[in-house]
Amino acid sequence: MKTISRLQYFTQESLLFTYEEQVKLLSSYGCDCVHLKIKNSSKKVYLKIAERCVKIAHENNSKLIVWDYPEIAKKVHADGIHFTESNSSELKIYNELKQEFVLGCSVNSLDDVIGLQHEFDYLFLGPYENRNSESVQDKIIGITGYKTMIDEMVKKQMDIPVIAAGGIRLTDVAFLAPSGIYGLAISTEVLEVHYVLLEIKKFQAAIKSGWEI
Repeated sequence: MKTISRLQYFTQESLLFTYEEQVKLLSSYGCDCVHLKIKNSSKKVYLKIAERCVKIAHENNSKLIVWDYPEIAKKVHADGIHFTESNSSELKIYNELKQEFVLGCSVNSLDDVIGLQHEFDYLFLGPYENRNSESVQDKIIGITGYKTMIDEMVKKQMDIPVIAAGGIRLTDVAFLAPSGIYGLAISTEVLEVHYVLLEIKKFQAAIKSGWEI
């Protein structure tokens, strides 16, 4: 049976750390599931970075999740694949990949969750908030949105782990935990502070307290 982490982390464009440094920081500080998210990168560049990052993550007993490139995940022996969006024409491919990898996808609505509950091992549902200046096309979910969607999932007897993502801060954890959401995905929240280890430990403690694990 696949284990889905309640607290997941993904890399970001950063002036402070390379992608390899981010994976090393996160995995060595006890983050057991790290997503290699690289925006606007060629497949060739992503492959080279992924090769190094998988090695770093595995040296620290962490899983490394590749985004959107199944062929790269296979080549570098990653632990999972995360898709930024789904394609109904590729359901057979998803089912095949699911036999080998932890498989996830980003979604923005209950309809998305219902349509993909059997194709993936977990779903990122977001954004929770928009805390940057970039425009966000997807609708903001918020606390109320998560509660409403989780209630509907319970009624429909759906049990796929749904993870809140997008703009989550430490102070949000206490409010998100009672919503019924399975866990959280964070990035900026720990990588943009000076004391990365301390911030990670704070999130881990909040998760343990909020979900009683």
